[in-house]
Amino acid sequence: MTGTRSFRDSVDTLDTKDDLLTIEERVQSEDIGAVGAEALRSNGPAIRFAATDGIVTPVTGALAGPEQTTQSQQKPWERMAVAFGMQPDVPYQRVIERVAAPLAETTEPDQAELLAEQSDVNCYELGLPPGAPGEPPAFSLGLLAVDDGEETTWLPARGTVRGPNRLRAVVPAAAPLESGNGVTLSLGVPAAALTNTVLHWLDRTQTGSMRPSTRSDAVSVAQLAGQTVPADSEVLATGELADIGTGVLAGDESSMLEVAMDTAVVDIVVDSVHHRKSPLVPFVPNSAPLTDDIHLVGITESARLRYRVNNYWGIEPAEWIRLPAEASLGMCVVASEILYAGFEWQLANTLFSFSKLFDKILILDEDTSAADLSRPLDDIWVKAHPSQDWVFSEPCAPAATAPRYRTDGSPGSRLFISATWDPRWDEEYIAPRVTYETSYPDAVRQTVTEMWDSFGFD
Repeated sequence: MTGTRSFRDSVDTLDTKDDLLTIEERVQSEDIGAVGAEALRSNGPAIRFAATDGIVTPVTGALAGPEQTTQSQQKPWERMAVAFGMQPDVPYQRVIERVAAPLAETTEPDQAELLAEQSDVNCYELGLPPGAPGEPPAFSLGLLAVDDGEETTWLPARGTVRGPNRLRAVVPAAAPLESGNGVTLSLGVPAAALTNTVLHWLDRTQTGSMRPSTRSDAVSVAQLAGQTVPADSEVLATGELADIGTGVLAGDESSMLEVAMDTAVVDIVVDSVHHRKSPLVPFVPNSAPLTDDIHLVGITESARLRYRVNNYWGIEPAEWIRLPAEASLGMCVVASEILYAGFEWQLANTLFSFSKLFDKILILDEDTSAADLSRPLDDIWVKAHPSQDWVFSEPCAPAATAPRYRTDGSPGSRLFISATWDPRWDEEYIAPRVTYETSYPDAVRQTVTEMWDSFGFD
């Protein structure tokens, strides 16, 4: 299995590949979110803020990617691939298989030495940026290690600083939480630790899986205050749970993690802070499109669904599944073999039963590429007849949680579109895919190549 990079190493790798912009000028903390949001909106690089008001160095967009409704050579999963120690041009299916691996593996993590050292700073002095101007300092894409006296459980967490020694975090409501439990908040952790933990709680929420949440084949761990934590965490805050509530942070825009599962709000009394020198921490701007948390949940849920679908019938019909970030996860796109007439109906209902993040499914032929959304959108009009292949449910289906157009929880219709060739058709009735290679003779293509070479084009 490919080794996973630490968060620091993945940021440095983005830098060497010219996919990271380091802002050396001092940026006020309240402006970091706006700058990061604009970079995401304009399909810009990841941003590292080298000079801020505090100790930490915020990084935005480290796991995000460009939207695909415009032409872009960069794929949305490239930064995630880099974070897993893969090459940026790795196929989408390889990244999905890497994310889904903890579902099928139970490798114990390696023990290592903790890289962060104890500091005399408090939570405010870390200098975490606020989610928006006027809001308290915030942390994103964190892991909360909870110790119940017998074992450590990891929870995905994000939240705010409520005082010099107090944090407030949003975590999965299904977690084993009791006041007085020892906890450690880790920031700047490897992508594998994040995806493995999110995968555990998504799967447990949907299927009741009790898979251990601190196991990952490529994440080294260490012991701190009796809890197991990622060894190369950039920042660690240890303490104990105080108050435990429900819902989301008051006055705050929900993250995609809160959309994906029921959450609880916990207060943490911090007794010590550890950090590395100039610690790098991920930061997600509130309400911005295409943010790291949207990509993280989207690719993790896609991996979970592909694993579940391909182990549901005893065969593996689904080539790939994607929850595009452009649709705020309101659509699921799946490329699958159509085993028999009516299989697309079974496939759609299986996916709807496994996830609550979408209310639209687009089914494509298995040879469709995951790298370009224009092809699936084109197939809707070429292969799907509105009166036969657009199938709406009765208007009483539970509302999907992710789409932004219906947020009151009211029921509605679900839709699946079968943009595939009917398996009952003979080959002679199926239109061949037209390509440059099949449209022009060899002599014409050779002449064009020579002309491009003479003009200096690649």
